[in-house]
Amino acid sequence: MTERAAFPSSPFIQRSDARRDVDVVVIGAGAAGIGAAREALARGASVRVLEARGRLGGRAFTDQCGGVPFDAGAAYVHYADRNPWVGLAAELGIALEPHRGWGRGVPFRGGVRLPEQDRQERMRASERFWQLLYGTSEGRDLSLADLVRGEADTVGEAARRYGEQAIGEDPERIGVADLRQLWEGPDKTVPGGYGALVAAAGAGLPITLNAAVRRVDWGSHGVVVEGPAGSIRAGAAIITAPLGVLASGSIRFDPPLPPATAGAIGALRMGALTKVVLAFDGERFGWPSPSDLYPLGTGFNLEFWPFNRDIVIATIGGTQARDLVRLGEESAAAALLDVVADIVGSEARRHVTAGRLADWVSDPCSRGAYSYAPPGAAGARAMLAEPIGGRLFFAGEATSGGADTVGGAMTVGGALIAGQIAAQQACARLRVGEQASSV
Repeated sequence: MTERAAFPSSPFIQRSDARRDVDVVVIGAGAAGIGAAREALARGASVRVLEARGRLGGRAFTDQCGGVPFDAGAAYVHYADRNPWVGLAAELGIALEPHRGWGRGVPFRGGVRLPEQDRQERMRASERFWQLLYGTSEGRDLSLADLVRGEADTVGEAARRYGEQAIGEDPERIGVADLRQLWEGPDKTVPGGYGALVAAAGAGLPITLNAAVRRVDWGSHGVVVEGPAGSIRAGAAIITAPLGVLASGSIRFDPPLPPATAGAIGALRMGALTKVVLAFDGERFGWPSPSDLYPLGTGFNLEFWPFNRDIVIATIGGTQARDLVRLGEESAAAALLDVVADIVGSEARRHVTAGRLADWVSDPCSRGAYSYAPPGAAGARAMLAEPIGGRLFFAGEATSGGADTVGGAMTVGGALIAGQIAAQQACARLRVGEQASSV
């Protein structure tokens, strides 16, 4: 992708702002950044997007293992009945498929398939967990672990599996109030890759890659953003860097962010949902495509042969994921192969051709998979979404736009919505759309 050589000055900028390079500078070219750029351009603003990575998409990334594509990050178009990526996929000619549903996997323990009675018991425990999560209300914000305290062990296990596999974190750390405000709805999948869909939506935008922002000066009139791309002056900055990057302090704000914003960044956390993938030579060990397997006690959930491809995708979260990624890709792949071999037999070792670790925890451009709110921090998302001084606008899955759209948090759809809302706010503040309509 080539950066646009020159950015036209908006004819509607006031004379005092004539030295701006662009109306809006967007930090990050993931789903939120792409959504912000598209929205701002559609409203007549001049835009420049700065992306730290050498690619688009952020944590939506379609990678490969042994030449076979898979989504290393986000893979599901959640709440498809209102997710804007559904419409964008249709616009871009990218096919979506309904997801087959959750919780129908085959449980194993120690490599031994458990009887149907055990699976039914686990399903009843899951139903009890969902009843506790959504069918009751507490005056205080509990952790997932506290929510199921005193319940049967199987209910506690359901809470742990949900925390680790859906949120990417240990249930002791996850606040229930935040989960209760999330949107629910039917899911879809993207055979060609969710990451590929997000990247396609960013095609042709004025994006500069390998341009990590180091400093944002918002103390004077407008904003000055500094990094490898030089200094860029703008009327407003939309910051879509992941929460983990913001919390690390790798982007310096001058003057420092207001206490409420800094407090929101500090209150939220990043989960550690991680994927390990093995590619095989075509041998499928008698399992149809796709098959979900739950090897209990290993930390992994397994998906055999997604989209009829010769790979096994494993997900793992929380402390177990952080421990695993510290071992590195080779050891992580070996750990997964041990689990697969316990289930299908030692012949798995003869048929594996490649392994891949999708490590968002150690990645300096993400520093975690996606955000969650500990007990007592559910309001931090909306606080982070509040504009600052009419010049700084934070957007991403950690904010999902705040207010009425905070239910999209933790998702690529929510990130897109957040970017669009931030662009609308920035353009309104700069009066870009108002001035354009008056001409």
